[in-house]
Amino acid sequence: MKKYVIILFAILFTGALNSCKDALDLPDDGRISYESIWADRNRTMGYLNACYGNVGVVTNESLEYSAYTSDAQSVQDNTATSAPMRWYTGIIGANNWILQNIWSSMYNGIRYCNVFINELPNATAFAQPDEKESWLAQAKCLRALYYYYLIRNYGPVVLSTEPFAFDHNFSADSRTPVWQIVQQILKDTEEALAAAGAEDVSATSIGFRWALGDNYGNMMHRALAYAIRSRAILLAVSPLHANEEGNPYTWEDAAKITKEALDQCLTHGYELFKSLPLIPTDAYNAYDNYFLTSYDWNRTKDKETIHGSFGVSIWDAYGLPTTDKQSSAGISPSQELVDCYETADGCAIIKQYNENHLRPTFTDEALASGYDDQNPYVNRDPRFYSTFYYNGALRHWDDTETVAIYDNAPEEESCAIHETLQQYTRTGYYIRKYNKHNSSYERPADGQIRMIRLAELYLNFAEAANEAYGPTYVVASDVSGSTAMSAVDAVNIVRNRADMCDVRSQYTTDADTFRPRIRNERRVEFAFEPIYFYDIRRWKTLTNGPTEQFSETIVTGMRATKNEVDGSFKYTRFVVSERLCNQEKYLLYPLPTNEVNKMFSLTGTNWQNPGYESPE
Repeated sequence: MKKYVIILFAILFTGALNSCKDALDLPDDGRISYESIWADRNRTMGYLNACYGNVGVVTNESLEYSAYTSDAQSVQDNTATSAPMRWYTGIIGANNWILQNIWSSMYNGIRYCNVFINELPNATAFAQPDEKESWLAQAKCLRALYYYYLIRNYGPVVLSTEPFAFDHNFSADSRTPVWQIVQQILKDTEEALAAAGAEDVSATSIGFRWALGDNYGNMMHRALAYAIRSRAILLAVSPLHANEEGNPYTWEDAAKITKEALDQCLTHGYELFKSLPLIPTDAYNAYDNYFLTSYDWNRTKDKETIHGSFGVSIWDAYGLPTTDKQSSAGISPSQELVDCYETADGCAIIKQYNENHLRPTFTDEALASGYDDQNPYVNRDPRFYSTFYYNGALRHWDDTETVAIYDNAPEEESCAIHETLQQYTRTGYYIRKYNKHNSSYERPADGQIRMIRLAELYLNFAEAANEAYGPTYVVASDVSGSTAMSAVDAVNIVRNRADMCDVRSQYTTDADTFRPRIRNERRVEFAFEPIYFYDIRRWKTLTNGPTEQFSETIVTGMRATKNEVDGSFKYTRFVVSERLCNQEKYLLYPLPTNEVNKMFSLTGTNWQNPGYESPE
């Protein structure tokens, strides 16, 4: 056992040195004493940089996650051995898991953080008095971030806040309940937030910042600490983990913590992005323009993004086949996602799904509002037009060319459904979100996916407040300068930014009635962002049947056929995919098989999540 621990420590320590070689200023022979790291500012900073080394692992979750929900169908579904088809047919297990397995990388980050947090109090030689306090706050925030991603994916995990000793008894380790991990996350972030914090990026004091400069893109900061708290408490009280033995957290706790997180960000300069493009035809509205605007860390333009952004080439990897040099349609938005977008005056479209979603019952309100399933794309939530290319959609906001997604379209302009070619949609829809309408091979100009943004804090609070107090109860705040707010208020603020009307009063009568509207709002607002994939797990709606609005069993599309005589279109729903990936086991990721086997040999306990392969 000692041998393994010594090897582990050596790998950890060597990795830290190698990842920050320049900052450590190693001697020519490459040797450095452990004590000298904490006696030299640059070397200490180098070790902090090593703590950051795994942040990038969790800030690049791609659009592909949407294809593993009923939001979309991957165009890589043309062979039985492709990863999407193995997922759709339910033959994924611990030994052939296809999504990013972050177990090792998160624990590597945690080990660095544990060493840093343990050793930093004894470190010397800092440039400014509050520098040590700032670095300690960053390391604690990082540890909280890493643990959040672990419990989000795997559920209970090993909780360790101290560096492993050489004689650490691994056979005594066990998986800690999610609520206890959340307790540690709240403790770490609370201690981080107790550090002094500079309000201005140009301030002399460093502190644990609110604002970031251009050279601090992924640096831990105060708004991110609050966002981690908001996410973590929501996970602890949601159906997936709420009934863990001993769990002390309630929806009232979640309402308080999510409200504080939102209020702190609002009172420190964060706000929903509301800027229209300089050239009006560059974007449909402010919501559209947000995703086409680069994240600037000092928040001169983008005051909504809290953490993480990365660019995506929609025109190429998720684009229209009529775009020159396009390589793939990537993922095709589903009819189920399209159905989530209300009418422009706020009427829900679907009352009930029937017959594999092919003949849904539409709400009386939508029909009275003018919804017509044979003219389905008029008078919809403005975010609909920013998110999808559909049959008849404007290709460019500055001309009259429309997208031809119908069966008998002329070949040179056809974007019609195709069952095998990856350049064409499977469902009758393409992604428009993130795609600047004139982006191309010659002029790539597509936008960015954000990992955490202020709109999520609004809707986190809305969900918690609704469950705790109901839709219209006004929750006060302990944050000076903040505004009291109800769950309905928070949802309406998010909707209004996108020029969408307030939620209709008939949906806000009680918590049970408003709950599906909040969940629908999250699905619409965060379409093709890495949120809905995890929402359906913590809500435990993953296993819903085919008649439910939030169902992962059936994915349908919309086929359009043009009448050559009068130019009208006939729209017909059809089944694209019947999936088997809604089993109970898919609520959590499997732990890596090598970790399960190792811990089984040490503890005699099967650590694997339910439904996956047993240890060998």
